[in-house]
Amino acid sequence: MSSKLSDDKARCLAQDVERWCRYRWLVMWEPYRRVFTAYPLYDHVIATPVEGKSARKVWKRILDVDQELFLAAVEATPVRPLTVVVHRLPDFLTEVFR
Repeated sequence: MSSKLSDDKARCLAQDVERWCRYRWLVMWEPYRRVFTAYPLYDHVIATPVEGKSARKVWKRILDVDQELFLAAVEATPVRPLTVVVHRLPDFLTEVFR
């Protein structure tokens, strides 16, 4: 029995990975290279695409890139002082709730 992944099974796995990442990535099986390749479908600054010899490896790399992009976005977000708004009840309600 051959351990080689069939092209049909690999295409199904690529679709599964797309579904797992909620269609934020385009995942393809490249039969001539025997590799999964994923391209982000959103604006990105990190070098892509990502590749893996198995669906698990490409999924792990997608998660790594997503994490890196998330951290970059957090660092780029300016920090603003926290604003606290306090609402005062009208006097007649203050008497009611005492």
